[in-house]
Amino acid sequence: MKYDSRLSQLQNNRLRSDYHHSLPYVPYETVSAAEKSWLMGFNQILTKLEEQYLPVLDAKFLELTARVADPSDWLADFNLEYVLTFYLREDDPEYEEDDDNILMSILSMHFIREHHEQKWGFGYTHENYADHASFLGEQHCYTYHQLYDHFDLGWSEFFRIGVVDFEMKIDEQAARLPVAPIQR
Repeated sequence: MKYDSRLSQLQNNRLRSDYHHSLPYVPYETVSAAEKSWLMGFNQILTKLEEQYLPVLDAKFLELTARVADPSDWLADFNLEYVLTFYLREDDPEYEEDDDNILMSILSMHFIREHHEQKWGFGYTHENYADHASFLGEQHCYTYHQLYDHFDLGWSEFFRIGVVDFEMKIDEQAARLPVAPIQR
């Protein structure tokens, strides 16, 4: 099931969840050794992506935090998000030349974990997010874990991914200016 660009992120996630739950359950134990090897290779690609972009997100977060603290800067607050978009392979049956061909998209807020006393999530690749007994001996990065556990991507759908794209979104917010009520 492809992402529908006419729908919101939330609507697409709901449709994906409904679609996933309508399919027969495929236990990880039934995935072949060759497929598991490919999946672990893909997990490594996602691990490198997290390791590359966590410092970029953290640096941007610190830069924006300093601007908020600066009384001469107009910036009063901000939202820092990252988007990971997973595109279909060109040989996928649903691939269309004149389409975005998005299989899945993850939108997430970013905070520097030290500020929130968390040492897990995107970029904390020293943590192992392989939390099921069937993953014994495997090391999963957070994004890989999110795909199968949070966003209902079935094992066969992983093999449909051809390109992963990282995007950073910044929402800069100015101060609110109170307006005095009209005297009548």
